[in-house]
Amino acid sequence: MIKSSNNNTTTTTESVNNDITSKIKEKEPLPLSVLLFIFSISIAIIVFLFINFPSLSPEHKSLLRLPKNFRDVKTLCDILSQYTDDNYYIVIMTFGVIYIFLQAFSIPGSIFLSFLSGGLFGIKVGFPLVCIVATVGASCSYLISHYICRNLVKKFFPEKLKLFSREISAHRENLFNYLIFLRITPFLPNWFINLSSPILDVPLGLFAMGTFLGIMPATFLAVKAGLSIQEIQQPSDIFDMKSILTMAALSILSILPTLKPVRNQLDLLFNKQKTH
Repeated sequence: MIKSSNNNTTTTTESVNNDITSKIKEKEPLPLSVLLFIFSISIAIIVFLFINFPSLSPEHKSLLRLPKNFRDVKTLCDILSQYTDDNYYIVIMTFGVIYIFLQAFSIPGSIFLSFLSGGLFGIKVGFPLVCIVATVGASCSYLISHYICRNLVKKFFPEKLKLFSREISAHRENLFNYLIFLRITPFLPNWFINLSSPILDVPLGLFAMGTFLGIMPATFLAVKAGLSIQEIQQPSDIFDMKSILTMAALSILSILPTLKPVRNQLDLLFNKQKTH
């Protein structure tokens, strides 16, 4: 009886020590003033780029704004295409900084910039450019959540976090494929994936690579659509049945390795190869 009591005491002490250790490891997030500072610096960089932007006519200046619909994208494409040839790199740099800014701070509108990239830069430049800046922006959002906003995310989205935590735990062994699946499919909004991933211990490297590969199909469609932006009237002109079926097929392929029966078959196959 005495031994049992001692064992229980030891177990309790260990659990308390583990709790204390975990609390020490999880540092307090930085104050929101740091986020405000980063936001202000980002705005200052964008303003600096616009100051050094090619001289625009007063008429064009009045039309220069973040696109909110296809009409805005068409207008911007018409205006900026007149300046892109002579000021190629400054236009690309400004485009990239604004895209990263929108992604980092979860501001809507980056999808319209993806269309714009096709009209301005073509697929060869626009496609890899958008994939890179979107991944960088998502990673910045991840870091902002990790170092500053994780308590806010927990406070405002507790139920969503619980559900997502279960899914992450269920797919922990094949997390990379699951992240690609999430990016291809519309089941969870991208901003929520960005903000919740650090809270659920998704490694940044895995997160970034899964994001980069997962956004490729939708990015390609958007950039390709931008080549003929003047003909687009509504989203259905871009995401036709063929595109939807392609995205669905890619989603199925990405999620297959995470399913237990498939995983077991793959393990058997690899074990057979090792024995031979």
